[in-house]
Amino acid sequence: MSSCHDILDITPVDRYTDAVLWEDINLSKAYLLDTYRGTGIGYRQYMVTGVSDESQIKFRENFYVRGDISPDNAAPWGLSSYLPGWNDHYKNIQKINKFLDNVGRAVEAASADNKTSVQAQVDILRGEALYLRAFAYTELARTYGGVPLLATESQINQDFQSITRASFEETINFIVKDCDDAAALLLEKSRTEMGKATKAAALALKSRILLFAASNLTADGTAGSKFVGYTNPNRPALWKAAQLAAKAVMDLPEVGLESFGAPNKEQVSNSMAAFFEKRDLASPEVIWGKMYSTIDGDINSMNGQNAPSSTGFATSTNPSQKLVDTYQMEDGSNFYEHFAVDNDVYRNISGKYKNENIYKNRDPRFYATILYDSALWNGKNVDIRTRVTIENGVETKRVFGFDTENSTYNAHNATVTGYSLRKLLIGNLTDPLNRNNNAYIEFRYPEILLNYAEASIELGEISEAAIYINMIRNRAGMPDFTGDITQALRYERQIELAFENQRWYDMRRWKILVPELTNVYGIKIDEITNNGVISTTWKRFVTQTREAVDRMLWIPIPRIEINKAPQLEQNPGYN
Repeated sequence: MSSCHDILDITPVDRYTDAVLWEDINLSKAYLLDTYRGTGIGYRQYMVTGVSDESQIKFRENFYVRGDISPDNAAPWGLSSYLPGWNDHYKNIQKINKFLDNVGRAVEAASADNKTSVQAQVDILRGEALYLRAFAYTELARTYGGVPLLATESQINQDFQSITRASFEETINFIVKDCDDAAALLLEKSRTEMGKATKAAALALKSRILLFAASNLTADGTAGSKFVGYTNPNRPALWKAAQLAAKAVMDLPEVGLESFGAPNKEQVSNSMAAFFEKRDLASPEVIWGKMYSTIDGDINSMNGQNAPSSTGFATSTNPSQKLVDTYQMEDGSNFYEHFAVDNDVYRNISGKYKNENIYKNRDPRFYATILYDSALWNGKNVDIRTRVTIENGVETKRVFGFDTENSTYNAHNATVTGYSLRKLLIGNLTDPLNRNNNAYIEFRYPEILLNYAEASIELGEISEAAIYINMIRNRAGMPDFTGDITQALRYERQIELAFENQRWYDMRRWKILVPELTNVYGIKIDEITNNGVISTTWKRFVTQTREAVDRMLWIPIPRIEINKAPQLEQNPGYN
């Protein structure tokens, strides 16, 4: 027996033991780095934009937009290259809890001379871990509602049958406490390694979740259960908490808006596009995000998966005609004040903007965000139109645009709506096999300003809200808003934060998902030369049919999780 014991009681040579891992502060840091990757943030082929009215995603099945999502098939959540789901976040929470339960052992193991230094490092690491756990629970809460709250590492022999869902209110309180505790431990951005959690990041996360919690979806008194909203909401208190959380970020000296060169509208468009091409997170407008290498690490293939097909790329994210039509004219007036749609054909009715081209004279952010027919991209114009030649009443020639599904080159990868992304892409990356190295931004300062403005509106502080709405508009080269301030706020969130994974959450929390998640339209452009006379038509057409119902305001807990823990109550409409 002694001999057998000696043989079995050996130290593994292919991994660290717990004792070695937690007693070495540098190994603890390396362990925590893996939980950053586990957050799921970053560029991916399938983004949340694909389940909103911003875009249609090509190449991937989307049960959600058809109304077919169920506990047995929750696509696009939780599948490879799709959106992180229930299991993904809980895996990361388990890793984080293990870290929080053990990282203090590095202080115990440190020599007397090093204890103070190691303790200071452990405090910051705890702050990072608390932030990352709060982030995971925020993603769960905004997707599923109230969820099981696990504050310590789960054990193999644990009785999981006793674990139940916390209420939505309890889940929000848990997240807020983690954010507050993290903010108390974390440092300013200037004193933190770029990409790691900071005090500002923790406060920004708190602002995001409290705005969500105060909104109609969860706080208008009509929630289907305690798991998807407050049972007795105090709306003024909830909005005040959201306002104060945003103000706490705004009061930090390290945050601010970039100057894009307003009032020069062309410079605004170019500067905004270039902003999202940056490789680092140094801008005061960036609160937290993720950087990429072209050599190793997680792969950033935004160009390869989203640039126009004529350059050899695949257009996965296809902006919708509805989004294009949402962009105001450069004077702040609505697009439909200048264009009518008759039998799906656009017709200029403007007394001010006479050009029949629907892409002229728009909000400068349109040109920084979307590639459209004739837009300049990598030295040439995007080509969506079909050119038809007619002589003496007979069609003699038909040439399809090089960026269309009828093209003679790379047609399979062409946009289905007639649009592709400009925002988030790198302009000078021409080889589809090359990686991108532009940074991914999770929290950007304009979101915080708009959070503050929305909460201020709900508290009746209209003039206060108007300051920050106009601040963002003016920075973009747009005049002060006119009309209803709530609609102005919603316009700014939709346009300023387009393709930054905000729209789906906004549609749900405002409870506009069902009326707004309608069929996707694209554009068909015909340039007809009839006996030497050229005329052009812009006609919209349906590219994807959609059907939204109330139960889609929340995502179902996967059946496999319910089977493992039958005591977990399913979300409304999915039983």
